[in-house]
Amino acid sequence: MLTVPEEFLLLTLKDENGGFVDIRYESLRAGFVGAAIMELCLQGRLDSDLDRVWVVDKTPTGDAGLDIVLAGLSAPEFKCEAEHVLGQLVGFGAQVRSEALQALCAKEILVETEGLLLWFLKTRRYPVIDGQEIREVKLRLLDVLLRDVLPSPRDVCLMSLAETCGIIAQIVPTSELTIAREQIAKFAKMELIGQNVNSYIVICERAIAATMAPGMYI
Repeated sequence: MLTVPEEFLLLTLKDENGGFVDIRYESLRAGFVGAAIMELCLQGRLDSDLDRVWVVDKTPTGDAGLDIVLAGLSAPEFKCEAEHVLGQLVGFGAQVRSEALQALCAKEILVETEGLLLWFLKTRRYPVIDGQEIREVKLRLLDVLLRDVLPSPRDVCLMSLAETCGIIAQIVPTSELTIAREQIAKFAKMELIGQNVNSYIVICERAIAATMAPGMYI
C-alpha cells in the first residue's frame, strides 16, 4: 500500500508525461506535511484531543519523509497545540515530497528524467511507467465522490488534501464539482473515519488554507 504522501503526489501529477499541476509553494509544503501527519495518524503513531496533538509511538517508520515529521513532532520543544502544529513542521514539506518522489521511483511507479524548460532552464520530470497507480488512486476517489462508494479513512484524507490544496478540479469533471465538494464535506464529518483522523483533517485544512495568499507556484 502506498502512503498518503505518495498517493497525494500521484494526485498532483498533471499527466502520465510527468508534469505537475500548479500549486502555491507554501500550500504544497503544508499539503505534504499534512499528508505525512495523516499517514502517521493512520499508522497509530499519533493521538489528539480537541486542542492538542501528541506522539504515542516514536519508533521510526522506515519511511524517511514520515520519520522527519515524526521526529519534529517528538522534539522536546515542539508545541503540541493544534493551531501551532503544521506551522512548526511546514519547513519539512519539500523533503516529504522529495522522499515520496524517490520512493515512487524505487517502487518503479515513476521514473526520473531530465529535460529543458523554455530551452534553458533544466527541470526534472517524473513520467509514470505504466499509469496503473495514478489511475487507481484517481478512479478510487471518483468512485467515492460521484458513485456513493463508502470511503476508507485514507480516501477521506486524500480528498481533503486535494480540495484544500486546490487540485480537486484536476480530478473531478467540472460539471460534477459541486457534488464532489458536498461529498467531501459530508465524509469529513462521518464517524467511520475516526475522531482522531477527523481532528487531523481539520487541523491540516485550516493550516493549508492559511497559506493560500498570493505567492509562488511550483
